[in-house]
Amino acid sequence: MKVRIKFEKRGNLRFIGHLDLMRYFQKANRRAGLPIAYSEGFSPHQIMSFAAPLSMGVESTAEYADFKLTDNARITSEEAVLRMNREMAEGLKILSFLRIPDEAGNCMSTMFAADYRVWFPAHPHFLAKEAEELQSACLELMKKKEIPVIREGKKGTKEVDIRPMLYRAEADEDGLFFKVAQGSAANLKPEFAVGALQALPGAEFLKQWRPRYIRTELYDREMRTLESYGEPLT
Repeated sequence: MKVRIKFEKRGNLRFIGHLDLMRYFQKANRRAGLPIAYSEGFSPHQIMSFAAPLSMGVESTAEYADFKLTDNARITSEEAVLRMNREMAEGLKILSFLRIPDEAGNCMSTMFAADYRVWFPAHPHFLAKEAEELQSACLELMKKKEIPVIREGKKGTKEVDIRPMLYRAEADEDGLFFKVAQGSAANLKPEFAVGALQALPGAEFLKQWRPRYIRTELYDREMRTLESYGEPLT
């Protein structure tokens, strides 16, 4: 039986890495007494798969992981959420525990896009005029046919056009919103979208504040949320 959990990662836990998070869940699953299936072989391990790792310092209210349960598993979604949340550290919270079809791809291979919210702790709310200017800059950004940025990688720096990976850009008094490519085929960090926006008239003032990022949802190619694949265990 395949299940998909949705969880949030907030506060200081935004600074723990992906491998540490996986190890934490392995321990939490054992402590919660979940009927997790293990791989066979010399070194058995829990069968699990996580969606795209978050960049260090980024929070999320929509993280996903797939687990495989044993064939004789008898547990409800409500009970599983309660058990897991008893073992979660402050900043981690299980939001749902749902069965997904056996033929469904894992969350890592299924995801295609992500929503991000961006806000600035030093200036948590924009004035009406600032929000209007930023929204105009967002509209201008989306009109561009190309948005070249410089990316640094293991093999050095190169120029990349991020326009095909930027699906939406908006602004309101609470901050910025971006829908970007997120998956194995294409992946855009929201930092690049913010950098491109800052270069436009009406958005230059953003450079004086340090941004904070939070991922709020993950989608497949049809823009279905990864949570929509599941059904509660009863």
